[in-house]
Amino acid sequence: MLSHLFFSVSAISGIAIVLISLASAITGKFQFWPPPGKDTWQHKSFLILFRGFLYPLIALTVVEFEVVESVRAIGQFVVGLIMLSAGFGLAFRITFGLGWRNAFGEKLGLRTTGWFAWSRNPIYVVTWLGLIGWGLIANSIGVSILLILWALLYLIAPLLEEPWLEREYGDAYRDYKKSVPRFIW
Repeated sequence: MLSHLFFSVSAISGIAIVLISLASAITGKFQFWPPPGKDTWQHKSFLILFRGFLYPLIALTVVEFEVVESVRAIGQFVVGLIMLSAGFGLAFRITFGLGWRNAFGEKLGLRTTGWFAWSRNPIYVVTWLGLIGWGLIANSIGVSILLILWALLYLIAPLLEEPWLEREYGDAYRDYKKSVPRFIW
C-alpha cells in the first residue's frame, strides 16, 4: 500500500511537470522552464512538483529495496552504486560550478568551457548515468518507471531551455549551439 502511495505521488508530480512544460511550449503564453524568476509561480511550482517527484521516489526505493544474495545481484549492486555515485556526484559538481541560480534560469553568464565544452547539457548527461545506477540498485519496476520519467524530463528540458538561452544570450549562444552538441558526440 505504501509503495502504491509513493509511486502515485511521484508519478503525478512528474507528469504534472511534463504537462505544464508542454502547455508552456505549445501555447507560448507563459514560461515554465526555466522559470522566469525566483519569486514567480513557475519557480515555486517547479520546486514543489520536483520535490513531490523526488522524495516519494527515494521513499519508494527504500521501501522496495531487497537484499539479494547472489553473485549477479552483488555485481549489479556494485556497478549500480558506482554509476549512481559518479552520475549524481558529477551532476552536483557541474551544477555548483555553473551556479545553482544560473541552473534555475537566472542570467548569470553563459558557460561554454569545462564540461560545457563537450555538451551543452552535461548535467543531464551525467544524471542519466546516475539514474541507470539507481535503477540497477533498486531493482524495482516501479522505481524504474519513475527513473525513466526523470530521464524523459531531462530529454525534454533542453528543448524548453534553448529558446530562452537564445533570447538571453543571442549570437553567443547560437555560435555555441553550432559547435557543441546538445548531449554528447
